[in-house]
Amino acid sequence: MAAAREILVAEGPGAITLQGVAAALGMTHGSITHNFGTAANLQAAVADSLVEELLFEVCTGTSLLRTGAIDEEALVDRVFEVFERTGVGRLIGWLAGHSSPLLAPLFERFARLPAELSKHETDHAAFAETDLPAIIEGIVMPALSASLIGADLLKALNLPESFTRDRVGRYLADERSSRLAATANARAE
Repeated sequence: MAAAREILVAEGPGAITLQGVAAALGMTHGSITHNFGTAANLQAAVADSLVEELLFEVCTGTSLLRTGAIDEEALVDRVFEVFERTGVGRLIGWLAGHSSPLLAPLFERFARLPAELSKHETDHAAFAETDLPAIIEGIVMPALSASLIGADLLKALNLPESFTRDRVGRYLADERSSRLAATANARAE
């Protein structure tokens, strides 16, 4: 898996092949085939591993935000950094471009994420489960876009490198402030 992930970052999703991973590990093609069967199975395993890491960062960051250990911009940074560091954005883009059925489990995991995040809710000041789908989309979509074309687009538009991250961080902070104000108003009534 580590070799496949390195290939993804260095060469892109199309380079994740049984032969490529075997060569990177100094193994025979048959050894990799024995473990994964097909390149599609290998790509699915890489995608699952990367999505697991992404979701872990979202959950961990959300918990840290709730406790006040980090602010909204730090949460956004965590998510953007996973996309940049791991190549998950490139892999998702590649799978989408090939209409891959491997995207279905990814979407299913994201669909469960709001319920998972809200079950750890200890105070009612953070985001409600009904707010979370829009919040998640508001972070993940820009992070995905930024990982694919963000740097070049920002450069072409003569915008600072941090423009998208800053915008998403402000959005999240504004949404949380609105939620806190609504909660405070409801309690006051």
